[in-house]
Amino acid sequence: MIEINPYREFVASISATDFEKYCLEVLKAYAEAEELKDFSILHNQKVQTSDGEYQIDIMAEFMALSVSFKVIIECKRYTRPVEREKIVVLADKIRSLGAHKGILISTSGFQSGAAEYAKQHGIALIQIFDKFVMHIQAQASSDPQVDSVIREFNERSPEFYAYQWNTHLTDFPDKKIYPSESMLSKIRKEITKRLSKSNEQKNF
Repeated sequence: MIEINPYREFVASISATDFEKYCLEVLKAYAEAEELKDFSILHNQKVQTSDGEYQIDIMAEFMALSVSFKVIIECKRYTRPVEREKIVVLADKIRSLGAHKGILISTSGFQSGAAEYAKQHGIALIQIFDKFVMHIQAQASSDPQVDSVIREFNERSPEFYAYQWNTHLTDFPDKKIYPSESMLSKIRKEITKRLSKSNEQKNF
């Protein structure tokens, strides 16, 4: 029986410039979700090691248990599922640079071999989606005001969402990383505040 994972075929239509911007925003949201301390990001770095020079898309550092942890992030703007080879290359970079963690962010899904290798080597896989692909639009209700709130929320949400693939239990993107809960909460509060003010004016 052939296993079909539709998320491997989804590709976010995002420009190169926006992709770089979203990768940085995703990592900031990731740090917020994990409550990382002293989190910092360096973009497009060249690092010299004993076995050569490496180009690093993004390098992040944070403090935990009084230790500085280094994370290597690769950003792949692909139109096809990421192959195992790309995860192998990232794993090699992590070892050579003495990093503690690796993350690969892609505009597309991941081949099963890539997901399995990432699982074996503790590499996080993140896929960027058009927000509507993730079904955040609720079904139409019988209440016009509710429909209006849903539409406004969707319009004000970021154009792209980022989900981490759960390679530990299932080969599936199930953990939302971006936008962060604080970002979505702010949008909800602003909409609620506007509605309350509008209702007060109507009842005046």
